[in-house]
Amino acid sequence: MLKQLGKEIMENNAEKSYYAMLEDRIAINLNQKQRLGSQLIYNKAGQAIPKKGLLDSLNVDNLRIKYNLPLFKEYYNFMTTLHFEMNKDLFLKQGMKEPKLYE
Repeated sequence: MLKQLGKEIMENNAEKSYYAMLEDRIAINLNQKQRLGSQLIYNKAGQAIPKKGLLDSLNVDNLRIKYNLPLFKEYYNFMTTLHFEMNKDLFLKQGMKEPKLYE
């Protein structure tokens, strides 16, 4: 499927971001690190973190731009905020009044 999606992107029939997300999902399912950081989990502080880690954290934003994805920090802060809002009662009980964002 990933190969076919790559072909469709070359013909402008699919979004590059779909390829990136599928590539990362496959890596995670094969117990490997991901290249683009599209698959995440949350730590105890409620922050989004890359599931199974990143292959190259220094160049992840260059890759994300290439695949039409938001910058790493922007995406992870957005997802952290969503997670906080969806679980606000739990976090408030733990004494957290706002999401812990990346600076």
